[in-house]
Amino acid sequence: MKKSGPPIHVGLRWFLIAFLISALPAQATEMSSTTSFSAGPFPSWIEAAWIEYKTQYSSGQVNEAAGTLDRIRTKAAEKGFERLDLLSAVMIREGEEALSKKKPDEAVELGTAAQRWSPGDPNASFFLAKALTYQHPFKPYAAIRAYLEGLSAAAHDFWFSFYILGRSVVIFGVGFIGSFIVFYVFLLIRYLPLLVHGLEERGSAVLNRPAAWISATTLLFIPLSFGAGAGFALLAGICLFWLFMTKNERRVSASFVAAWSLAVLWLPMTLSWFTADQSTELMLLTQVFHGDAAATATARSMETQGGKDQSWPVLFSLALQKKREENFDDAMERYLQLEKLEPDRSIILNNIGNIYFALKDYDQAAAFYKKSFAQNHQDATSHYNLNLIYREMLRFEEAKQEYETAQQINLPLIQSYQGEKPVDELFPETVLWKTAFTGSPVKEALSRELFKSVWKPLPLNASPMLLIFLMGGVFVIRWVSSRKYTATVCAVCGQPICFHCQRRVFDLKICAICWSSFKNIKRKSDIRQIRYRRRWLLRTARMLSAFFPGTGHLYIGRGASGFIFSTLFLGMVCVVFFQNAFFRMPGEYGSILGPGSGAVIVSVLLVLYIQVFRSLGKASDERS
Repeated sequence: MKKSGPPIHVGLRWFLIAFLISALPAQATEMSSTTSFSAGPFPSWIEAAWIEYKTQYSSGQVNEAAGTLDRIRTKAAEKGFERLDLLSAVMIREGEEALSKKKPDEAVELGTAAQRWSPGDPNASFFLAKALTYQHPFKPYAAIRAYLEGLSAAAHDFWFSFYILGRSVVIFGVGFIGSFIVFYVFLLIRYLPLLVHGLEERGSAVLNRPAAWISATTLLFIPLSFGAGAGFALLAGICLFWLFMTKNERRVSASFVAAWSLAVLWLPMTLSWFTADQSTELMLLTQVFHGDAAATATARSMETQGGKDQSWPVLFSLALQKKREENFDDAMERYLQLEKLEPDRSIILNNIGNIYFALKDYDQAAAFYKKSFAQNHQDATSHYNLNLIYREMLRFEEAKQEYETAQQINLPLIQSYQGEKPVDELFPETVLWKTAFTGSPVKEALSRELFKSVWKPLPLNASPMLLIFLMGGVFVIRWVSSRKYTATVCAVCGQPICFHCQRRVFDLKICAICWSSFKNIKRKSDIRQIRYRRRWLLRTARMLSAFFPGTGHLYIGRGASGFIFSTLFLGMVCVVFFQNAFFRMPGEYGSILGPGSGAVIVSVLLVLYIQVFRSLGKASDERS
């Protein structure tokens, strides 16, 4: 089966799979060995063959069952059904039950059968790897091979790629938000005393220390008192602390606000991973694209919904599914309708030719193949199919010319074709991704509600206003609070000091009390309290980092590094504790990776801790 169009970069998907494979959730397709197919998820001949296979297997006729399976697979492949994922899931479920009864040999047999039922299904390979691990725990080579086969299949499976990418975005998105909350807590700890000191200095006539603290706290929570969302309270704090922040801290704060200001773009897209399994359209396209026989039931569901607003990929998928079911009249009707809507798409013309081929109308088939490669000169499949037509018509010289032309266009593709039947073409995989991220009323409504819960009363379509609010707030703070009232901390004792209270020893800003003690020293290194304070800060930073990587950097004022490390750490925490809390892919069987997921998590955390303490070591060298 040719899948035309530029493929999604497999290397990127391999990286995401290797890094986030531990995020696969535990969910099995709810089927059992006694599953009834009265609802018709498959064509009738597959249902009958499955019942025959199960009867033979249950009665101990293993060889006869294997022969039945081979016949089913051969016939399914001839019709374009490359995968039988639901039947594979039945074998996996039974295999899991066998493992629970401590029957690893039976589980391996079932896992192998699951692979044969649906060779492209990553779940079957992952389960087989698990079963082989139980069977021979000290001979891991076969399990590793099955595991790698699962990874290879996952890299070419849309649902795995889509949801692994989704989990990476959502998990580390949660980490980003959680990390900013931690970052903001440290801003409060570091700069709230400075804000209080500044208010006390400016309002010394009417404000004492407790009143200054109350005033500062009130300023931070004014948005909440007016019924605004928690996001505006964070925004108020950012504006109030802006003059105290370092450049890196300002960058982190501005990045957080900028990210939310673009929520109108990324929030509906992010929710695609939560709603994709509810899309019958995407389910149909994916099943047809992968050659899953379960598309029979999905196509029936799509037909009951009507076809007024159906896109061309949906109509194309319905037509191709009808052709695979050998319902040529319905398939031709839809293809001809598509030809009028999309006259320049060569894949439609090629597939129309294939229906005429099946009906033995070779002249019409040849005409459509020629129209196909006239539209797309790089369409090797149409040349290959025309070669088969000429062979049927005993025009061997012309057949040889077409075959050689097809090889010149795409030799690896032509070498992958087997048999003497014409090959249907498919839409590119990019159509699946585009469909998955297409807007819908459900996603828009969820996006509005989620944004409103954080930034009430601002509507989602006005999210860019957040950047304007930030710039306006910073401008007002700069205008109200001039630079001479910008407080800082004493380099020796750490107490807050305003501008006119500051004293200098060398390049250090210190309070009046410390200045009176050290104003006559000749070398900065003679101020032992500075060394003691720095050692204490770094020691405390290491202790904080041991419990929560990134907080140590935030404690010593390295906001950007601390924010990045804490985001990564919180992301991994989400992977470990909340891997089932976000979303699940259709037909997914999880809890199958065994020690592999634990090894990935431990390795990533180990690398993270090494980088955190290495960074703290560099900070220690710089301070010394």
